[in-house]
Amino acid sequence: MEAQDQGTSVHLRSTSAGTCPIPRKQRSLIARALYAGFGLLCVGVGFIGLVTPGLPGFVFFIIALWAFQNSSEKLETWLLNNRFVGAQLRDWQENKSMTMRAKVLSIGTIWLAVGFTIYSISKKPPILLPKTWGSLASMEVPKAVPLSLLLITILWLTWYLASRPTKQRA
Repeated sequence: MEAQDQGTSVHLRSTSAGTCPIPRKQRSLIARALYAGFGLLCVGVGFIGLVTPGLPGFVFFIIALWAFQNSSEKLETWLLNNRFVGAQLRDWQENKSMTMRAKVLSIGTIWLAVGFTIYSISKKPPILLPKTWGSLASMEVPKAVPLSLLLITILWLTWYLASRPTKQRA
C-alpha cells in the first residue's frame, strides 16, 4: 500500500523483524491501543534521545515502528514520513542499513555513555546485595560482574552496528 505525505511516497511493508503471527487488523482494540501507546511512548523517548547526549534515540524509533506495525497504519505512515527520522527508518526497514555518519555517532555515543558508566562503577565501593530470607549476611558482588556485562554489551553493540550495511548518501 502507498502512503502520501508532503509529496513523499512510502511503501509500507512488513519485514521479518516487524511481522507478527497475528495481522494488525485481527488484533483486539485493546491490544492495538497498547501497541500504539507503547509506540508513542517510544517516539517521545526517541525525540528526547535526539537532543540528550548519552541517551540513544534511534533505537526507540525502531521499537516504535515495530509497535506501530502491530497497531496503526496511520501512525506507521506518520513515523516513516517524519522529517527528522523517516528516511533513516525507511532505510532500516527496507535493508537494515545505516549511513556511515549514523554508525559513527551511534558507536561513539555508546562508548562515551558506557565508558562513563564503567568509570563510575569502578570508583564506587563494592555492590552489596541485601540480606535475603535464610541468609546470614549480605552478599558482596565483585565489581567485575557488572563491568564484564557492560564490556560484553558494548563490544556486541559495536560489532552489530559496524556490521550493518552502509548506505551511501544520495
